Parts: sequence; structure tokens; C-alpha cells
Amino acid sequence: MNLNTIAITPYVSGVIKVDSLTDADGSRHTLERMAVLARHHDVEATTQAQRPMLARHPIEARLLDKVEANKRAGKIVEIPVRMFFNKTKNAIGIRYQAFDVDGVPVCSGDGKSARRLTQAGDGTQTLQEVACPGCDACPYANNGEVSCARQVRVIVQIAGQDESFSTFEVRSSSLNTYRTLAAQLALVERRFGGLRHVPLRIRLWQASNNLSGYESFYLMRLEIDAATETEAMQVAKQAREALTAAGINDDIDAVYAHEGEANPTAWDDFSMISDFYEITRQPGRRQRQPIFMTGNTKEDTDGNTATSAEGAALSLIQRAVRSAGAAETTAESASTA
Repeated sequence: MNLNTIAITPYVSGVIKVDSLTDADGSRHTLERMAVLARHHDVEATTQAQRPMLARHPIEARLLDKVEANKRAGKIVEIPVRMFFNKTKNAIGIRYQAFDVDGVPVCSGDGKSARRLTQAGDGTQTLQEVACPGCDACPYANNGEVSCARQVRVIVQIAGQDESFSTFEVRSSSLNTYRTLAAQLALVERRFGGLRHVPLRIRLWQASNNLSGYESFYLMRLEIDAATETEAMQVAKQAREALTAAGINDDIDAVYAHEGEANPTAWDDFSMISDFYEITRQPGRRQRQPIFMTGNTKEDTDGNTATSAEGAALSLIQRAVRSAGAAETTAESASTA
């Protein structure tokens, strides 16, 4: 492993996503609520693949108790946030991301070019510059050995979180969510002279398409978390002036180098991704997009229905084959010892 390729990124303490529900027949529906997941697992609860699921983040309880819209609804429908970065280009990103069967990120591209992890002659891993035609047209993404999909993320902080150095990632694979959030962030940056300290909130919006069978599903958007834009500007201005008066450098964007995010290992934390997505190997056919996992629910946030039983069964078969192989190897070693 080349230590020089390790990217320094903001510490992420949790993930924000649209919640979802899988019916008994395997059909999936996005729900009119959001989930905030922690970085550790709930060992007493398992996913459909029979592995521990990511636990709910403790801040969910605070959001239910303190946010009036959530108290009325009895679920997370609104999350007050502040942007961690001041510039839109750093606050939101979208890439094609490929994972191997074990969930390791191996390739990252923008639809034009990509950087891919390859094995050098001496056995070390290197990064190779390759063309990136996107998931559907890429031979590497369709070779049955990797799973590739769009990955959208937005770096935010939840209003009222315990400390100022941690962040939350809004995660989605939806192009509609990306277009909406990117356009709104660009407008906020222009009108407020930057994104930081502007009071915002994440809300859900409803859509439907032919892929969802014209049934409604939910995506994410931003709103000003104030009565008027003038009031929001006053809040942002007071926060900025207070930091300046205290001598605190608020140029967060300068701390983190985002120009190198084409590095596939820079974009995702392996320990989180390997459990946040269900990655399955299906030789000879194109892989489904990685599916967000929350307990027994699935969501690809584009309104596509996922066949959960097929993926779970295949995963169980793969694990059984690997276990049998490991047992055979152990037996052979014991007999020759």
C-alpha cells in the first residue's frame, strides 16, 4: 500500500439517507422518512445477508425530540444542517465508484477518466489512469467481478451535534437528488457569499417514474431554515463575525485537498462501505447497483426495485463455498503436519 495515496478527509461520524422498506414479495419502497446511521454495528440485528447492520446514530433521538416537524410526524422528516465546506465544489460530489466482491473500492471515475487500482509486477498496488465511459458502457464494470454505480455524497454538520470537528455524509445514488442539491447549493453560495453558517434543513420531496412502476418514492432537497433569506443571512453573518473576532480561521476548504478525489481509495472508507452496501458477484452478467442497507431494508434512491431474495441467496452460497474451501485447506494442512 502506497501511504502517499492516503487522502486526508473530514471525519464522518454518521450517514444520512432516505429510509426504505422491503415487502415480503421482494419489492422495495422508499419511505417518507430519513435515517441517520452510525459508524458502528448493532450486533443483535442482522441484514438479509445475515450480517450485523449499522446502528442508528444517537442523534436521531435528539432530532425526534427537538425538531417540531419530526415530533409531529413521529419520524425523521427534517434535519437542520450547516454546510461543512464553504464552496459548492467541495461540499457535494458525484462519481462512478466500483467495488470488488469484498466491498473494496477499486476504481473511481467521472464519466470521462478514472483511476483504477491495479497489481504491479512486484505485487504492489498502483493507480492506473483509464478511460471512464460510465457503468453501462464500461467493460471493467460489466466483467462480473466488480459492482459499479453512481455515488453522491454531501458533507454536512447537523445543527446541535456534540462537537464541531465531525461531519455527516448525505448519501445517495440518485441523479435527481444530485441535480437538486447541487443547484440549491450553488444558489446558496452565490446569494449568501458562501455556504458555511447559513441555516439550512434537509427535507424530502416526492417523485415517481416508470422504473418505480409510477409509484411515489422520496428524494432529498434543501430549504432555508429561517423565516426569510434576510433572517438566514443575519444568522450566517453573526456566526462569521464571531469567529473572526475570536481569531479562528474559518477557511475549512483550504484544509482538505479535494482535487485528488479520483483516487478510488480516497472517496470511501472501506470499513463503512463493505457493510453499507450489499456487493455480490454474478459472473457473466452486469452487476446491480450497490444497494444501501439498513437492517432488512434496501434503497437505491432512484426508484428501482431490487430483488433482495436473489442477492441474499447468492451471498449465502458464496459464503458456503468459501467456508468449504477454507475447511478443506485446513484439513489438508493438518494431514501433512
